[in-house]
Amino acid sequence: MKQSARKKNGYGDFGNLSKNYAKARKGFPDEAYDYIFQKIRKDHPLILDIGCGTGIASEQLCEKGAEVSGTDIDADMIREAKANNRYSIEYRVARAEKQPFKDRAFDAVTAFSAFHWFANKSTLHEIKRVLKPAGLFFAVNKNETGDFKKRNKEILRRFIEETVPDIKKEYEPKRTLEENGFVRIEEKIFSVTEYFSPKEALGYIQTMSVWNLVPDSKKKVALENLREHFEKIAINEKVERKLDIGVMSGISN
Repeated sequence: MKQSARKKNGYGDFGNLSKNYAKARKGFPDEAYDYIFQKIRKDHPLILDIGCGTGIASEQLCEKGAEVSGTDIDADMIREAKANNRYSIEYRVARAEKQPFKDRAFDAVTAFSAFHWFANKSTLHEIKRVLKPAGLFFAVNKNETGDFKKRNKEILRRFIEETVPDIKKEYEPKRTLEENGFVRIEEKIFSVTEYFSPKEALGYIQTMSVWNLVPDSKKKVALENLREHFEKIAINEKVERKLDIGVMSGISN
């Protein structure tokens, strides 16, 4: 997670949200992982998952046959990842730009819904250091194509007393990779829909970093407003979140 984006008001911090995070966040579709493994072209690749959070994507990578190490700057997230570890994943607390691994250790490095927090020169230099020659870096993001998150934030803004930061405002992953020596940069898009019950949607809201900006005294009322919203828009008791899953890859040069 990019340190400059972390604020004393809690924006950019996820540790206090870790238990909800592990329960409420959904993983990524099989198509995204199939594409990643097609690019790597190895049966049991060694993969480093940076910004792994509670290990949701790390576990999915293991399910596909990878040997995975996961790192995150937040000790609470790593603690939760270890508690839910169903595989032999090595989880460590580490800054994105200072990984505790030897040179040329991994076939690929991944960042799932995380690269925007640490898309900088020092981190990419470190990623190149731990990659084997011609190793691959994958930045995977969930990009909203519907209005699920937009409507949620509109409701939350009624209860937030300060400006909500836009961490992705200057996020240009392709340019960042090009400027830092990665080649053959490609992006594949997969359109998907996630489904939540109204209760699950409320759980998801409480995993968003912006939730930390809602004063404790207003959280109960905010949740009531959100609950009414989700119950109103639910179809057959399901709330839709339409997404494009972007899988961007680059080869370490």
